[in-house]
Amino acid sequence: MDQNPEEKVFLIPNELCRRAGIGASWRPLNKIAIFPYEKRSHRQKDGPSNFASDQPSSLFHIRNEVILFHPILRKLVNESNGTFLALQAAVASKPSNLRAEILNISRQYRSIIRACLENLQDEVSKSHVTSEEKDELRSYITIFYSVECIWHLCEILFIDAIPGNVVLPFMLDWVRFHFPKHERNAALLLSSDSGALELQDEFWPTIYGNLLQGRIKVVRALLKQHSAAGTPIFQLADHVLKTMPIYSIIHNVPLSEFSLQWRHWSIDLQQKIDSKQFVSNYNLNLLMRLMLGEDEAWAEIQVRCEAWYEFLAGWLFYTEPTVKTFELGQFAKHSIMKMRVKHQMKHLDRVLLAAMEFDIFEVIREIQEMTENGWFVTHLTDILSHSGRLSSLEKEVEGFSAEKLRESFILDYGTTLIGHKSLWQAGLTYLDHCPNDGLPAIELLLPRISFDSEAKVHKLVREANARGLKSVGNKRILSYEY
Repeated sequence: MDQNPEEKVFLIPNELCRRAGIGASWRPLNKIAIFPYEKRSHRQKDGPSNFASDQPSSLFHIRNEVILFHPILRKLVNESNGTFLALQAAVASKPSNLRAEILNISRQYRSIIRACLENLQDEVSKSHVTSEEKDELRSYITIFYSVECIWHLCEILFIDAIPGNVVLPFMLDWVRFHFPKHERNAALLLSSDSGALELQDEFWPTIYGNLLQGRIKVVRALLKQHSAAGTPIFQLADHVLKTMPIYSIIHNVPLSEFSLQWRHWSIDLQQKIDSKQFVSNYNLNLLMRLMLGEDEAWAEIQVRCEAWYEFLAGWLFYTEPTVKTFELGQFAKHSIMKMRVKHQMKHLDRVLLAAMEFDIFEVIREIQEMTENGWFVTHLTDILSHSGRLSSLEKEVEGFSAEKLRESFILDYGTTLIGHKSLWQAGLTYLDHCPNDGLPAIELLLPRISFDSEAKVHKLVREANARGLKSVGNKRILSYEY
């Protein structure tokens, strides 16, 4: 039978195991004990094994790798535990501004992730870290970059309240945050003392990058540093940029009025392009065609986009500036087709597309497969549940229970934490918020927590007594005294 590519293969380096065979037994929490074992049927005569000897025999312990137990990631675990408890307290108090509280807590989670990424990057740069350790840290950076990117988009689409469902201003902020190099390059160019900035290799790529992110003011500032900035063609380009209508929630302009302004501006720009007023300068002509949403121009520029969703935000800014949240999925597929990445979609791409299509089930299914040991799916599902996003699906899917889904993730995550010698108390606080199976799980797990000091025994007893599990606490005292 072919091996499943998702299965993990362990090689047991033991001759006796090879000859006799192996047996396995679950150990407390997340360990499996592997040992030499000769399989015998009930028809065989009872007697010593053919492999029995007076030589020492090995016992192997296998457990799932938990990256959250890394010293840097333990800080993320502890800080997010406080945020998780703050959310449960906020929901229990039923404040009038619960939606705003949930949004604030979502941002706290993202802040914790970003701090974790900074800590990982700082550690990678240290000279004493070995190349193997750096590879491991870089893999963690990749994982949690994806976590933050997905969380940020889910916050925009599922948690935040978007006025009029006009999502593009939020999408642009998201793309700018995750593709900051164009803004950084612009700042470096604008702070340069050298003249004729257009001679620098990064000048036009930086202009295109900022144009794709809707940074019109930055584009204008860069063009004014061109040695030909005073010529009529550059002055005309600056006028087009300056007069471009930009939809803003702050200005509270009615959509009908903005659409009229946009249509007049687009017609005027089309006339300028048709009359070849920019044709003498290739780069300016391309900029104007991009702003008009011309397919050929966007096909030319798409190679400068690192991802289809960077292309998506820019293309929408110049073609569908008032796009609604429920329209995002169809335009996302359009961008994937334009970028020709449909058959090269990575895990991050699939999750982001599912979010833009408002397929919350698919989002949750995909993030379950991420390798950060359930931290992400637990906390995101919890916050989506409290924001009402999951309960609204109960009417659509027969037999679906938002509460059961939420509890299953919290239960698994809390159980994982209990397997660590210094995170077990945090694990208990997660199980405390599993109304159906939390307390029975604690009753089963507390006796299995290892202890190496009298102080830890007393902590275990206090935690048991606090939950009304005095019999468990008494057993711990007796086992320690014995």
